Amino acid sequence: MSAPQGGMVVLPSQTSAWLTDSRHDDSVVAPVAANRSPPNKVHVLLVEDDPGDAGLVKYALGQSRSPTFIVTHVVMLAAAIDAVTNGTTFDVVLLDLSLPDSAGVATFSRLQAVAPHLPIVIMTGLDDPEFANHALEVGAQDYLVKSDDPERTVVRAIRYAITRMTAQIERDTLAQRVLAQQRMLLKELATARIMQFDLLPRPERLSQRFSDLALDVEAAFEPSSGIGGDLWGCMDCGDGRVAFYNFDFAGHGIGAALNVFRLHALIADHWDPQQEPADFLADLGAALPALLGRGQYATMFFGIVDTIQGELNWAAAGAPAPILVQDGRAEFLDSRGVPLGLTKSPSYAGHRRAFPAGASLFLYSDVFTDSATADGEAFGEAGLLRLVEGQLAEGGAITVRCLLDQFYRHVPPPLPDDLTAVRISRVLR
Repeated sequence: MSAPQGGMVVLPSQTSAWLTDSRHDDSVVAPVAANRSPPNKVHVLLVEDDPGDAGLVKYALGQSRSPTFIVTHVVMLAAAIDAVTNGTTFDVVLLDLSLPDSAGVATFSRLQAVAPHLPIVIMTGLDDPEFANHALEVGAQDYLVKSDDPERTVVRAIRYAITRMTAQIERDTLAQRVLAQQRMLLKELATARIMQFDLLPRPERLSQRFSDLALDVEAAFEPSSGIGGDLWGCMDCGDGRVAFYNFDFAGHGIGAALNVFRLHALIADHWDPQQEPADFLADLGAALPALLGRGQYATMFFGIVDTIQGELNWAAAGAPAPILVQDGRAEFLDSRGVPLGLTKSPSYAGHRRAFPAGASLFLYSDVFTDSATADGEAFGEAGLLRLVEGQLAEGGAITVRCLLDQFYRHVPPPLPDDLTAVRISRVLR
C-alpha cells in the first residue's frame, strides 16, 4: 500500500498496546521518553524519497499489533529538519541515508544535530555490518536494511529506538545531576576550606604581641584533600604567657573537617587562661564525645609558653611527640594521653620544662612520622629527628621551611594525610 510522498497518514492500531503488552515480544520495554506521545499514539517522521519503500513502511506499521502510528512523510533532509524544528513533536525518525539533498552518515549527523534527543532509526539498502556498527557508534538507535521484511522489523526497530533513547536521556539527566552535585560540592568544599583557614592564627593580629614577648612563630598548614582534620592555634594568656595547641582528628576530608569546627568551638567555650593545660584537656575530653560519631577522636597537644618564668607547661592527648630544641640539642617531649573523644571522663598529666631564650618547640602532625619514603619505609620519629639535628648542625636553628624542603626529598608529595608544622622560638635579645 503506497501513500503520497508528503503529508500525514494515521495508521490504526490493533487491540493491544505494544508498549505495555509483553505477549508480543519477550523484551522488557521502558516507558516512552518524557514529553513524548502517550502510549496509544506514536508520532513517526518517515524520511524516505523512494515511494515504494515508504509505502512498505507505512503498510508494516498499519499491520503490526501496535498503538496508533501517526506518520509524517517527507522526502528531503531539509524538510525533515524543518519538521523537527518547527515545534512538531515526534517520537521517532525513520531515516533513509540516501536522499536527494544529502547522502551517507552526514544525513544522520545533520538531523541529529538539530534533534539530539530524538531517537533515529537508519534505513538503508546496504547490508553492511561495519556500516551498521558505525551508524550505532555515531548515535543512531537502530539500523534497518530495506531488503528485510518491514512488517517484522520496523515496529521492533521503533520500539527499541524509543526505549534506548529513553534510557539514554535518563542516563544523561542523571549524569547532569551528578555533575551539578559535584560542582556544588566543589563550591562548598572551597567555602569550607576558606572557613577552615580562617580558623588559623592571623599573623597581622599576632605579630606585635609576639614581638613584645620576643617570640618567633613559623607555621605551615595544608589539608591533604582541600579540607582536613588538623588545626593549630594560639591564645594570649596575659602576663607574658601564650598558649599553643595543635590537634588532629582521625581521618581527613569533610567528616574530619566538621569535627575541627566542633573542637575549635569547644576550645573557645572552655578557654580559661588561668587553667592548667591538663585540666583544660580534661574539660575538652569530657565535652567532646557528645559531639562526635562512634569511633571518632582527636589527638592534641596544649602548652603554655611563659616568657617571664622561662618555662613550658603542657599536657597532651596522644599527639605526636613535640621536639624541644635548646642548647644545640633536640629531644622529644612526653605526649602520652588518651585521645579526646574516646572517654567521657579523661585525665591528663601536666609537664613542665625550662624554655629559656634561644629555645624552640616544634609541633607537627603525624603525616611526618607515618608517611612512607620513596623506598617504602616509614619515615618515623627517627627520620624527623635526623632532619632537625641536621639543621642544628648546619646553622644552629630550625625553620619550618627548611624542614619541609628536606622532608619532601624523602617523602615526595602528594602526602597521604593533612600536614601541620609549627615552630615556636624564644628570640635571643
